[in-house]
Amino acid sequence: MKKVSPSVAKRKLFNALPNFLPFIVTFGHVLLSPYTKVEESFTLHAVHDVLAYGWDRTSLQYWDHITFPGAVPRSFLPPIILGILSYPVSCVGVAVGLVRTKIDVQIAVRLILAAMFSHSFNHLSKTLRARFGPTVRIWFTILSLTSFHIPYYAGRTLPNFMALPGVLLSISFILRSGSKSAPPSITTKRLRTAVILLTALATVVRLELALFLIPTAISLVIERKATLTQVVGWGMLGGFGSLALSSPIDYTLWIPTIPHPSLPTFTSPWQVLWPELSALHYNLLQGQSANWGVMPWHYYLTNSLPKILMISLPLGGAAGVIWVLRMVGIKVGGKEGAKISEGVGEILKVFGGGVVCLIGAMSLVGHKEWRFIIYSVPILQLISSFGAAGLWNFHYSRLRPLVRLGLVGLVVLNMVATGGLAFVSTNNYPGGEVWKALEKLPRGQNETIKIHFPSYPLQTGSTLFTFLHQHFPINATSHIGSFGYSPFPEQKEPIWAYSKSEDESYSTPEGLWDNGIDYVITEDWDRFVDLDGRWGIVDKIQGLDGVGRKGKYGLEVRWGKKLVMLARGHKERS
Repeated sequence: MKKVSPSVAKRKLFNALPNFLPFIVTFGHVLLSPYTKVEESFTLHAVHDVLAYGWDRTSLQYWDHITFPGAVPRSFLPPIILGILSYPVSCVGVAVGLVRTKIDVQIAVRLILAAMFSHSFNHLSKTLRARFGPTVRIWFTILSLTSFHIPYYAGRTLPNFMALPGVLLSISFILRSGSKSAPPSITTKRLRTAVILLTALATVVRLELALFLIPTAISLVIERKATLTQVVGWGMLGGFGSLALSSPIDYTLWIPTIPHPSLPTFTSPWQVLWPELSALHYNLLQGQSANWGVMPWHYYLTNSLPKILMISLPLGGAAGVIWVLRMVGIKVGGKEGAKISEGVGEILKVFGGGVVCLIGAMSLVGHKEWRFIIYSVPILQLISSFGAAGLWNFHYSRLRPLVRLGLVGLVVLNMVATGGLAFVSTNNYPGGEVWKALEKLPRGQNETIKIHFPSYPLQTGSTLFTFLHQHFPINATSHIGSFGYSPFPEQKEPIWAYSKSEDESYSTPEGLWDNGIDYVITEDWDRFVDLDGRWGIVDKIQGLDGVGRKGKYGLEVRWGKKLVMLARGHKERS
């Protein structure tokens, strides 16, 4: 066997480091912030039910969406795929002792999603190295992974981030099709894969992705990379093919839910055959998205993008200036300027229309959230990477060290800002900490207690995975698994009854008492403590109240009581 010299081994390890970085960063965010918010709950709870009940249709009545369907129907295909991928990982984790509670299963599910993102990110970064050189790849990796939003949310089961790995892969395939060394058959195959994948994601996962897809597909036709017939055919295959797979699943799982008080406008079986279209009709045509707030038209440009891009914003501006100047005939930057101009030009020709259309169209919608335009961020980060690469190899050698020092300073600033945002976000899940308070309760072997969770703890981290003593119906396939192995660790005893009821009788302390609730987790504890000693405080959950200025230069981190666990009867302790 040929012996590898230490210098060669070190070089191989250094070259492989960028491949590990996405996994390290995204996994770190998941492990530091293991809890979730209510926006993630549909997908997360669907994965829970896939793992808990398998494919036994007799257990469908126990699925969470039957009682708590959310505001609009979403497709079950993405969580089913995530559940299938998570099943063997969780089973192995249980077998070797790494997965000891249901919360560990939740972390495993989120790590699988983060791994999907990281794999797609690596695919794109390798494409950038092959097409535009290693410096662009390095800066794309640095700018993307030292920012906050995408790495932090890469392992979160929001539908937008369920779609993002596929979007990254599609961008990568389209860029690879621009390689002059690839034969026409390979180029066509890559473009076909990209268009089919983007269309399927837009059809099943997030329909606003079509605003990015359609202009991008048109640009491929304009640039003569594909014919109109090809693009339309690929789009139909991705759209109708994904619907053929998802519609029977969604119909089967949603039809027992309709009609439901939470879904008053969803009464027809046809509405759940294509959940994304029904959600579009509900949110836009019926104007229901305004119920979650209305933002000004410039919200994405003046608020969302600066927060998401951070230092990438001025670097992208630098790349744009160089491109514009060279377009008008001013030869700035020498050879590096030419490379930047060529690279930025190609990106804008192929993806510029998609970015403008997505951000522009979503700006016309009253309710805005930064995650609705997240598909445009990799493109903007890529443009910023050209700017950073050009500055790193600054044309004037005497100024190059100073410019590089400035770039390093910007990256450090990015990391500091990301660390601060991660600290604030990580400590903003009081509902996720409730299980720790519940584990302190005295446990009678045959005692079944009933615990009620109102809205706030469920919005801030309490999920089915944090219900460690949950009762699984005897005829359900929990703890057996679809293939005979359990994805959950051994059931914790004693069994408790967890209530998430939204019935009006559960909205008052008196109603909770009459319904036999033993413990209630609430942020509105003042209503309980003065009721003739009926309820007593047994534990408190602290959380971050805010971060403010202290003195002239210092910062003050404020902590406060976010949730209280109240017990039925005289059980109060200080």
